[in-house]
Amino acid sequence: MVTSQQKRRLFRDLDRVDPEFAAKLGPFLEGLYRHYFRCDITGWENVPEGKTFFIGNHNGLLTFEVLMLFHAWWKRFGRARRALGLAHNVALNNPFFRWLTPRIGAVPADPEVAMEAFSRGYSLLAYPGGEKESFRPFKERKKVDFYQRKGFIKLALRARVPIVPIVSIGAHESYVILHRGEQMAERLGLKAKFRLHGLPVTFRSIFFMWCVTTGVFTFFPLLLAPSAFFSIFIPMPAKMTFRILPPIDVQAMIDPVLSEEQNLQKIYDHILAQMQSVLSDEYSMRLLPVLG
Repeated sequence: MVTSQQKRRLFRDLDRVDPEFAAKLGPFLEGLYRHYFRCDITGWENVPEGKTFFIGNHNGLLTFEVLMLFHAWWKRFGRARRALGLAHNVALNNPFFRWLTPRIGAVPADPEVAMEAFSRGYSLLAYPGGEKESFRPFKERKKVDFYQRKGFIKLALRARVPIVPIVSIGAHESYVILHRGEQMAERLGLKAKFRLHGLPVTFRSIFFMWCVTTGVFTFFPLLLAPSAFFSIFIPMPAKMTFRILPPIDVQAMIDPVLSEEQNLQKIYDHILAQMQSVLSDEYSMRLLPVLG
């Protein structure tokens, strides 16, 4: 049972959103949105009135598509419609992002936090595939995979809100991930301690390791190591495209004849089939990686 003190701790991030801080970031984010990632978003007419549970496919090492999507939401709705994003603990509790993410609307991916947010009138954005989907290799970028995680469906049913899928295309090309690095994450204890299912391997991370290992024998590669390390996190300017799909009334999809697990699986398969269809269509029209 969750105590009152634990609830207050869970809910505190709902009050850490800072609209003024988000507004100050606006010019920088607009530069990324318009010129670096050249974002294109369609389907705003599919956003329903009232509370909504938006679900997206995750892409890329640092998932810049989430930041771009929130910027687009802010540009379109400002303070008129409030939205939060359910985030992995790694994004909330590391020294690189914990000063930033809660202030722009990231809250813990906890069911109680989500229900409290819905009760306060917020819409939510979640990525059920999590870091496991975002760390997938480049060759799997054209696939939507939530790894049978159905908690988002249970949450939508409990909160009685529609699910609106958002399909993002191209963000995975901002980082060319060669391998998810699951075994490495497990051996380093990242999976047990942080629920981190991978430690992605990229060309730039390989170059960093080369600088460190060869630096044992010759000094010059060590001079390159700091730059090589920071370059790992710099995304390539891949064109990002977003498609907001029509809302799905998950309550209406419940079949009383089926078991709970069968209903969840039916809804899950329906959502992923819709998203995969759009992702495949968009990639079929994409002429070149990164350039779009």
